[in-house]
Amino acid sequence: MNHYHRISLKEREEISRMLATNQSMRSIARLLARAPSSISRELRRHARHPIGYRAVSAQRYATRMARKPRKKRLLEIYPKLRKQVLQYLAQLWSPEQIAKELSLRYPNHPRMNISHESIYTYLYALPRGQLKRELIAYLRQHHQLRRPRYRQRLKPKPIQDIISIEERPSEVATRTIPGHWEGDLLMGHGNASALGTLVERVTRFTLLVPLKAKNAPSARRAFSRELRTLPQQLKRY
Repeated sequence: MNHYHRISLKEREEISRMLATNQSMRSIARLLARAPSSISRELRRHARHPIGYRAVSAQRYATRMARKPRKKRLLEIYPKLRKQVLQYLAQLWSPEQIAKELSLRYPNHPRMNISHESIYTYLYALPRGQLKRELIAYLRQHHQLRRPRYRQRLKPKPIQDIISIEERPSEVATRTIPGHWEGDLLMGHGNASALGTLVERVTRFTLLVPLKAKNAPSARRAFSRELRTLPQQLKRY
């Protein structure tokens, strides 16, 4: 399972040196193979005026905060709320729709109310495999693709001009440069619904993509539409 790696002291020293030479935030992110949002968050947390960014101070603060017990999220505290949110997600509801529906359905129950921002935060913090398993559980299926129990065995036709996964660029395989995405497709019970997922290979940032139809062209169009909303540096595919 892949996890987000915290910024190290060595990286913080590089950030400090590059800031001293007036490197832009995007340049720093590219050189460290980090998402620009990670560098932006690092500077927002640790740059103190008039002193500015200091690697040792930033490392000391980050270490102290890492030891501090993390406050549990609402969806971790209240299983009933979490179950309800995941059921709506499995029906392809957006976090905004879910938050609004819960506020209308449970107006006098604070434990059953949650903001759409909190839902997004919970989803992005989940490891990809765990998110996928939970969504599949509420789609009531155990495999991504359901096959008929009985069918004639046909010899598969070779795919023309196929590019082997072994031929992909090294930065994709080693996850050194952000901007490369993995797409996946989840099929609902009886193949009645479909949900696409896009995962950025370095940051593990996950996007949920509702699909209008359960076929490759529809998934490709939906993925392309979603990727067009992202910054250019996060779109290497």
